[in-house]
Amino acid sequence: MTGETCRIDTIRIGQVNTQRIATLCIDRHMSSEPAARLRRARIDAGYQSAQAAVDAYGWSSAAYRHHENGTRGFDFATAQRYAKAFKVQAPWLMGEGGDAPSPDLPLVRGAADGDGAIALKRINLGFAMGDGTNLDDYVEEAVALFDPNILRLISPSPAHRLLVADGVGDSMLPTLMDSDMIVIDTMQNQLNKWDRIWAISLHGAGAVKRIGLAESGKVEIISDNPIVPNKVVSVEDVRIIGRVVWSGRRH
Repeated sequence: MTGETCRIDTIRIGQVNTQRIATLCIDRHMSSEPAARLRRARIDAGYQSAQAAVDAYGWSSAAYRHHENGTRGFDFATAQRYAKAFKVQAPWLMGEGGDAPSPDLPLVRGAADGDGAIALKRINLGFAMGDGTNLDDYVEEAVALFDPNILRLISPSPAHRLLVADGVGDSMLPTLMDSDMIVIDTMQNQLNKWDRIWAISLHGAGAVKRIGLAESGKVEIISDNPIVPNKVVSVEDVRIIGRVVWSGRRH
């Protein structure tokens, strides 16, 4: 970058001091190039490395690195996939428009005191447009705003991996009611501990349940409501969306 010095901040993550280059300095003189914009969008979305984004979304590491480094171009369909992940517009990624990305949803930075509310995606867990096995199947209902201090207590996961939904039905009474608001941590999607509540797709329909291991190849779907019988189903019939890490009740 000709004759320009970028500000470098030292931030503390856990016990490690690391450096963060101010986003506005990244490829300022190449801001119309798709590769530079892709890199900027990735960093603005909170991914400090290309590998972190690849791991989060299951993309091909080699392909993504080519796209971000500019050694290989990407088409509009690929731009749409990246834009959805990084909360920007696909045309902007492809080089259209000015220097600032145009987000699809409010692009709320996380976490320091006084930064303001953090927007979490809200979905209708009880209604899927597809077979319910993919998060994109569930209807999105704008966003829900959370105080960043409270959100940090709820989960250490980044905000884009948290979802908000309402409880589904009365099968989890008295723990959860049908109208209770829940926060789902999609980074926690492995059945590794008992006595936890999970948001799941069961036979293609959204549900909130406890899950226990049964005989080989099967799991038990457990309801807290004693009048709702538990079910033993094939593991292939269940997809874990994430763990329910918080619930709130309207009064």
